[in-house]
Amino acid sequence: MSAVREWATARLQWAPLRNGTKYAVHGMARARGRSLERRGAVPEIGNILAAGPQKAGSQWLKALFDHPLVRAHTGLMTLPQLDYQLAPPAKGFPAGTFVPGVYLSYPEFEALAKPHPLRLVYLSRDPRDMVVSGYWSAVKTHRVGHLPEVEKLRERIRTASYEDGLLAIIDSAAQLFRDMDTWVGVEDERVARFKLEDVAKDQRPVVLGMLAHTGVTLSDTDLEQVLRDVDRGTLQSKDLARRKDGESHYRVNQSGHEDVFSDVHYAAIERVAPGLIERLGYAM
Repeated sequence: MSAVREWATARLQWAPLRNGTKYAVHGMARARGRSLERRGAVPEIGNILAAGPQKAGSQWLKALFDHPLVRAHTGLMTLPQLDYQLAPPAKGFPAGTFVPGVYLSYPEFEALAKPHPLRLVYLSRDPRDMVVSGYWSAVKTHRVGHLPEVEKLRERIRTASYEDGLLAIIDSAAQLFRDMDTWVGVEDERVARFKLEDVAKDQRPVVLGMLAHTGVTLSDTDLEQVLRDVDRGTLQSKDLARRKDGESHYRVNQSGHEDVFSDVHYAAIERVAPGLIERLGYAM
């Protein structure tokens, strides 16, 4: 199943076929989960969810928990990413699965069916840098999606000036910022929250914290291998190697908001998300 899933997510480019294959792999995961339940073989932590806002390191987080050495310890099958916010699974996620790309507010997470013990790792980021990353994703690297309104927004951003494109991203991200706000101060033993900025500074303590939260203990040798493999430079090289257009999820030009924002952009962030920057622990 792992080989099928990896082929489906890495190779398929045509959206209808890609999404159809994703649903097929989800069906396989449900069958596998039922088999685990019948045999009493569901892992102690039956699901691990990788959550956070878009443009906040979801690819890095997936690379960590989808790593073969980590999967060997958790016993979980990695699900292809779907729009769970639009269509949450009515019966919860299949037993024995790692679920990447969980873009939900905390109340939406609370409302999910949870038939198995789970752990959720929430990776956040400075919203201002998410705007910059979101701009370059819209104009350069993101595949054509299945939502017409999103593609119309991307076309508007591509034809606008850089400054106006950033403002369009800010306005479109209002709900995303509100969702982020719902995770501030959450005290839930199932949830551990981290910041992408801390990953950039020194990923080791972040990785150790995430693995501890999800019950994963690696040997020193395996830990060092995982750390090498999920290094940002390593992931960027792999991503570029499998893309024909020369673009990558991991931007070579790592400009931040302080490099490109004007007072107008800072004011726009405050308008759509009053006080959020401070509540997340970032300086104005």
